Parts: sequence; structure tokens; C-alpha cells
Amino acid sequence: MDRREKDNEELRTIQTDLANYLYNHYEISTVDEKREKEIFKEFNQGKGDMTEQEFFERLDSITEYIDIEKIEFTGFSVTPMKSLEVHFEINDLLSHTATLGVKSAETGQWIYRIDSGIEKPVQDHYLSRKDQETNRSIPMNIVTFYDGGID
Repeated sequence: MDRREKDNEELRTIQTDLANYLYNHYEISTVDEKREKEIFKEFNQGKGDMTEQEFFERLDSITEYIDIEKIEFTGFSVTPMKSLEVHFEINDLLSHTATLGVKSAETGQWIYRIDSGIEKPVQDHYLSRKDQETNRSIPMNIVTFYDGGID
């Protein structure tokens, strides 16, 4: 196996591992913005008609959670600090990046930094950590791999 084949195999392994990690630890959330504004107005920075606990309960009640049903890897790049960035889309709703800087000394697995929870222009859905993580293998038919190498 030549160097290029070995590199491509490593990139495929990274994508498979990241897809499993996302599938088991993250979900998509979205909020009805009109209802959210009404709740904020009613709360009025703690001076309104509801307690802080009621405020958070009402916000949580209007949040919709969606399982990951599709992951499409769209590219790789290298940061100025020589970390590998993996670019991907989830459910055709979100574009995100995971940065791989170091491998865990304990497991030998990459440590991912995922730009979750970051509000992005024109995206009304967010990638957020699951309250209850799972340990299932991702169905490979929902993953589209990127085989174009590193940009």
C-alpha cells in the first residue's frame, strides 16, 4: 500500500469514527422563534409574570429535537496550527466543522472539537449534545464519505 492509499484509508477511518461519535452524542434542536420571543417578553429579564424556573421550562417545552438521519462529509482542510478540520453537513440542515488536534493517550482515538451550539447565519437549527448518549453503530447507509483528500 502506497502513502496516498494509506492517507486515504486514515481519512476514511476518521470520517467513520466521527460519524459514530456524532450519531451517539449529538442531536439537532430547533426553537419556534415566535413563541420564544413571547416567552422572553413575558419573562422580561426576571421582572415579568413568571419565575426563572418557569421561564426555562417553557423554553425547553418549545424546543424540538431531531435525530441525526444523514451525515455528508464535504472536505478536509489544515488550520494554521496544523490541526485537521473535517467539514460535514447533517440532515441537509446544518454545516459544521470538527477539528482534530491530538489523539487521546489513553485510547489512541482522535479528540474532536465540534463547533456545536454556535449560532450561524441563516441556520435555525443547532447541533447540541444529547442528554442521554447512546452507544450504537451508525447505519453506514446514512453516511456519505468525502474521498477528495485534504485541501
